[in-house]
Amino acid sequence: MPVSQTSLSPTNAHETPAAIRAALRRYSGHAVTEGAPGARGDEAELILEEALRIVDAGDLHDPDSEAGERAATEAVAELARRAQLVVALGGDNSLTVPAALGVYGDELGTAGLITLDAHHDLRDGRSNGSPVRRLVEAGLDPRRIVQIGIADFANSRAYRQRAKDLGITVIHRDELHDRPLRDIVAESLEIAGAAGGPIHVDLDVDVCDRSVVPACPASIPGGIQAHELRRFARLFAEDPRVRGIDLAEIDATADSADGRTVRLAALCVLDAAVGLAHRLQR
Repeated sequence: MPVSQTSLSPTNAHETPAAIRAALRRYSGHAVTEGAPGARGDEAELILEEALRIVDAGDLHDPDSEAGERAATEAVAELARRAQLVVALGGDNSLTVPAALGVYGDELGTAGLITLDAHHDLRDGRSNGSPVRRLVEAGLDPRRIVQIGIADFANSRAYRQRAKDLGITVIHRDELHDRPLRDIVAESLEIAGAAGGPIHVDLDVDVCDRSVVPACPASIPGGIQAHELRRFARLFAEDPRVRGIDLAEIDATADSADGRTVRLAALCVLDAAVGLAHRLQR
């Protein structure tokens, strides 16, 4: 979803889906997954091309307009009817609205949302700073929203209060230093999946430390590390309630010379695929 026109800051995020596709060609589909303790050398091996049928559904036309957003929602809904997991490549964070609504389909009343993001995304209006508020207004129960990685000095008091008033669960960035990642994943899935409906996961890459994601305009020093974002992508994709994942807020044209941000996004796609393969093998 090459969205960028409603971004609050100048961005060429619409260039990013193509850049992620190009970066994916750098990597093989071979993964060595965790084995039993002490089983080094006997870990399970996985070839994604053999374990999964992966389809590139292409770019959506003019997804920034209201009509384009509706068409994007319908396109994702059609994919979700046929796929175990839909991964949407952004684009700025406005893509989360059609990506999530498409995944939810007729189950919005029982759906859940998990965001990995430095920001609450509860702004007024229609922008990359408002997808969570817009989903709530569309009918998503905010008590089934979990926001992971919310950062100090990145949100106003008003949006913090709005999250509290809505009943959104916030796992602050500081908590991530003190708790096992698997525990955070389990708690988030329990809350977002409390009604038994589909869950969408928004991976806003600016949740990461600025040193590892220079192409994310709103990233700040002190965020999570690249390996942590990849781990979140894999673990969330393992759960059958997670039907959609999006990657947002990367401006590929602002990346470092080594393309580290776009490469991280590509690896998150691959890790999500590994998670899905684990899910299907159970």
